[in-house]
Amino acid sequence: MRALVTGIAGFAGNYLAQLLLREGFDVYGISQEKEFKPFLAVDAAAVHYTSLDIRDRLRTAEVLAGIRPDLVFHLAARSSPSQSLEGPRDTYEINFGGTLALLDAVRTHKLPSRFLLVSSSHVYGAGDGVTLLSEESKLRPGTPYAGSKAAAEMAASQYWESYGVETVRVRAFNHTGPGQKEGFVCPDLARKVVEIERGHRPPRLDVADLDRCLDFSDVCDIVSGYYNALTRGKPGEVYNLCSGKPTTVRTIAEGLIASSGRAISLRPCHPERPAAANRGVLGDNSLAIRELGWKPSILFRETLKDVLEFWRKHDGACCSPHDMNAGASGKKDARST
Repeated sequence: MRALVTGIAGFAGNYLAQLLLREGFDVYGISQEKEFKPFLAVDAAAVHYTSLDIRDRLRTAEVLAGIRPDLVFHLAARSSPSQSLEGPRDTYEINFGGTLALLDAVRTHKLPSRFLLVSSSHVYGAGDGVTLLSEESKLRPGTPYAGSKAAAEMAASQYWESYGVETVRVRAFNHTGPGQKEGFVCPDLARKVVEIERGHRPPRLDVADLDRCLDFSDVCDIVSGYYNALTRGKPGEVYNLCSGKPTTVRTIAEGLIASSGRAISLRPCHPERPAAANRGVLGDNSLAIRELGWKPSILFRETLKDVLEFWRKHDGACCSPHDMNAGASGKKDARST
């Protein structure tokens, strides 16, 4: 069977490619990168790769018609909520327009493809850090990123209802692991700990939003959820992929410090957000557990150890995990459950 992964050059795309190759799929990948340079122990030669901007509707349709994939995993997106505020038009063109181009290629060429749209917990907006948000919870997108994902969800649902394109949607909550680029809380804090270990900074972590509550999973569990959703999920359905457990930024920082074994102090960095802004979003994963046979299985403290070990393999001044082709040794493979 043929599986196509959009955004294969990205963080989760690497892990999904690894899973699909192990499952015996003929793997195709597209992204805007000129070539596929995996940071995991993935044989790039085993992936049929095409550099493509999914906003190019004609080229996108041509590529999909040539591949005729059985499964389409749509991960490609402009994924920074904060950056989307600076460029809302581009964000909508990529996240919504790109999704529409892919869906229409499946429709117009009558491709035998089941289509997974990877959406985000950001479509729910800000939560209270206590209530578990289910798939029935009201959508309150607060950024162009969240709005574009909500719009893409509606397009996927409509293409199933109107044209019979077998779409499944997942709302992925926070996830991390070795190879995640800087700009996210876990790799940012892990890098600082490694810099402390190497004597490049004093033994102190200055951290903002210590009480902010997040719902974190290991990236391997999340991509296993992608696989289960597309192979077992109901067309037209949407599933939360999350731990359902609160994890504060303080817990993340303390976990990395404990894994380091160094005497590192933790100091709140001011100004802190208002208490209401620190509450965060928690998800209800019961539907995914019940219908997909999926549940997160990797302990988050082990994930943090893996992230820290990944950064230890490179000096504290490295530029980007996507330039680190040493891989993530010791990291559990992504797997279906």
